[in-house]
Amino acid sequence: MSEADPTVESAGQFKIPFLVGVTGHRDLLPAEVPAIRAAVEELLRALQATAPDVQIVLITSLAEGADLLAAEVASELGLPLMALLPYSAARCRTDLTDDAARANFDCVLAKAEQLELPLPEGISEATLAIDSAARDRQYQAAGSVVARYSSLLIAIWDGQQTDHAAGTARVVDYRRRGVPSEDLPRAHRLDLLLGAADNDLSYEIRCSRARKDNGHQASGVQVVGFVSGETQYGAVSAGLPSALRTLLRRTGGFNRDVEEYGAQIARRGRRLHTATPYETPHSLQYIDRLFTPADWLGVHFRRCFTRALRARYALWALLALLLMGFKKQHDGIGGLLSILGVLTIFGLGWLLALWAHRRNWQRRYLDYRALAEGLRVEYYWELSGVRAQFEGEFAHESFLQNQDVELEWIRAAMRAVSLRCALHPPVALPNGFAHTFAAWVGDPDPVNGSGQLFYYRQRAQALTRRQHIAEGIARAMLFGGLIIGVVLAVAAAMALRGPPPLPPMLHNLMLWSLALLTVYGAIFEIYLGEKADRALIRQYRYMDTLFSFAAREMRSARSETDRLEILRSLGHACLAEHAQWILAHRDKRIEGMRW
Repeated sequence: MSEADPTVESAGQFKIPFLVGVTGHRDLLPAEVPAIRAAVEELLRALQATAPDVQIVLITSLAEGADLLAAEVASELGLPLMALLPYSAARCRTDLTDDAARANFDCVLAKAEQLELPLPEGISEATLAIDSAARDRQYQAAGSVVARYSSLLIAIWDGQQTDHAAGTARVVDYRRRGVPSEDLPRAHRLDLLLGAADNDLSYEIRCSRARKDNGHQASGVQVVGFVSGETQYGAVSAGLPSALRTLLRRTGGFNRDVEEYGAQIARRGRRLHTATPYETPHSLQYIDRLFTPADWLGVHFRRCFTRALRARYALWALLALLLMGFKKQHDGIGGLLSILGVLTIFGLGWLLALWAHRRNWQRRYLDYRALAEGLRVEYYWELSGVRAQFEGEFAHESFLQNQDVELEWIRAAMRAVSLRCALHPPVALPNGFAHTFAAWVGDPDPVNGSGQLFYYRQRAQALTRRQHIAEGIARAMLFGGLIIGVVLAVAAAMALRGPPPLPPMLHNLMLWSLALLTVYGAIFEIYLGEKADRALIRQYRYMDTLFSFAAREMRSARSETDRLEILRSLGHACLAEHAQWILAHRDKRIEGMRW
């Protein structure tokens, strides 16, 4: 069994981290360092305490000053570090000004995951040694990546604007506005245009600088705290903003589910990646590791919700039977047992509703299904070359943007995936497009089919057959009740002219049957409506049409660029449809019993 076998991977391989970036000045005043250190430590400890199930990962370029200081604090707290270096570690080390800083750099780097920003075309390590402007552009690019992909940015700065290309002010401005600097190389700008008020949460620690040429007097350390847009939430001592608490809570919930069901996920979880003789890029492996639990958990909680829904309607049907029995015989021991049974069923129904509400099966199913779909699109865009063709094209940039604060954790998870992709040059795998076409778009053939075309076609047909059977049962109940009603009406008319034509026992049985068919028919219709199979069939048919159209267009496309453009549009269409679905069905819940 190979080391990469999913059955031996720990649950930690499937968990989602929370990325905290840091940017700040290099020339901090020594007298203010203890206060800055204390402010950073207070924030990181609060994040740890709020989300013990979420791995807080600090992203830093390890520049001298604020970056290195925050990395030291995170290391002391036992937090994982991601060293996003603008160029080689050796070159970064030579930028440091004294032996103490270099010793700290070595210590922190030894504990960190090291990621190096790719150099733009025409720039080499030799160029960096003599070109300070090129080094500044690399630091600026690294700062932009930190600002883009972190879910929270710690900004340690004086709050003053500057014209310096690699200055902290540029990074903070990019975080606030989502617009990359025009002087960045095209390869580093990555078409970055975040939506307004999207992913702009920062934690600002204002401090002085050691520069002597700006005439700015030291003013001490001021913790501005959380800032988003024009809103200031204050320091962490006043509590985390509600949106951030929700993000951490939802991410922690996913990680707890991964921990609880990790063994089953490893055994039964589906993977996007298939065996290949070629080396698999790190980015594809990372996406695949997150897709497996998201997909398995989505299916699992869908089943949990469906079973609870069936149980509720079964209890409702039993409640109706007991109520009719109580109406028939409300005296004596029989009446007492009937009413006790009614109250018991009523209580069980409310307990089921409370349990379902507490477990949040429907919300978890929708959230995890949406996450899995976003990861699927990201995976096949990476595999086929869409990201390489359309620089910086990532699924999270358009998915669920500004839709609901409850859904931001999904974008944060996908942001962590996109960071892995952004820092690893796109790899053109042999037959990457062909594999994407077969595994993602696929073929609807019922025998040798594959991909989403096969899935949506088969699922739509299966659900349609099941829906027809259910509707047939509902019609049978309706017509059965009508026939019994007609028979009873004729019997009542005949009884006006002579003796009753029906024996009393048969007459009572038919009355009971009429009542039960009427009530159960109504309950069954409501159940079918809540189960939403009709809406799901419509969605599957739409997706079938969408993928069929994409397949036809790709087969007739004249160039590789045209085919990748179709895949790009297909991914966006899939994400848009799933966003509509999750928002339309998110508020559905299992209610308590009704009389």
